[in-house]
Amino acid sequence: MTGPGPEAGSPLILSFRHLLTESVSAFLDEADMTCPQTADALSELLVTLSRYREEGALLFPTAFLGDDLGAMLEMLGGHDPIPLGSGPRNRDTIQRALKQCAPLGQGRWWALYLLREPSGLTYGIFRTDPFPLAETPLERLRHAPDRGARVVGVLQLADNIIELRGGGGLCRHVYLSGARVDLEPPSAVLDALASAVTEQVLPSSREYARGFFRRVLFEVMQSSHGTLVAVLPRERAGSALFVDGILLPRPMDVVALLDRHHATQDGSAASAVRAAAQLLRGMMATDGITVLRADGCILGYNVFVRHPETLARQPGFFGGARRRTFEVLCAALGNELAAAFIRSQDGDVACRRA
Repeated sequence: MTGPGPEAGSPLILSFRHLLTESVSAFLDEADMTCPQTADALSELLVTLSRYREEGALLFPTAFLGDDLGAMLEMLGGHDPIPLGSGPRNRDTIQRALKQCAPLGQGRWWALYLLREPSGLTYGIFRTDPFPLAETPLERLRHAPDRGARVVGVLQLADNIIELRGGGGLCRHVYLSGARVDLEPPSAVLDALASAVTEQVLPSSREYARGFFRRVLFEVMQSSHGTLVAVLPRERAGSALFVDGILLPRPMDVVALLDRHHATQDGSAASAVRAAAQLLRGMMATDGITVLRADGCILGYNVFVRHPETLARQPGFFGGARRRTFEVLCAALGNELAAAFIRSQDGDVACRRA
């Protein structure tokens, strides 16, 4: 009897890494940053950031790769760079850079930079403006008109979903490890919610109000806590749907705070904007529904609705209490509500509008 051939005893190895590296290499070609070593290092950055953890905690740093630190900072609105290390253009350097820098890049205070030099890569962090009305570095890169800017940004949008961004509208959304590609990108879902919350804001205030809500909502989306939002039309102060929760005795007019800041630019007005952002983050971190209004007002939080007894038995329905609540909210669109939003604990997001 003859034994099995050499292939029979060896497992077949399947890897997406070479496909990812090839796609990243093509992206770098378009960004005028062609380099095989950079493509391999950047692929490692994408894979590692897709669900990055330190000490069991999810981290969401923003990272930028470029060739000229001064030009990068000018484009991104960065300040006070702090160099922290260097190494060859390979995966080990990327892992070391993230280990040293990612815990410092939480929130909107600091971002990571990777600088290509003849000897390899240098890396560190730079300070950004965390003010809720200031564009983030990635937003500034999105608006950069020139593909030859030679700056690339990387940001985790949701679990296993990465935005790879260059200037001149160059962008890829990278889905890893089974992330569903049939759903809307998280950035588009947040745009829809921010648009719903500012739909009835005066045109003169709508753009910066929309930016405020988009930035705050994105920070909330990066938390591990599930979230529900109901958006009411401007003429409503509550809804018959709500059976329990905390409705503010007087709606908080966020747009009025933003208008005051634009008119005065004083420290007190800026503090009020920051406080409103933090209040909204806190409300959305509680159980239940956060209630907003289409004129940019905050109405309440920790709100609950009654679930029809038949909902969980409907054909094709799946999910727990948060998903059932979202379906109740969606059924009221066009009547009681203008929009409904869910961020499940496993990271899926959806926004439906009337």
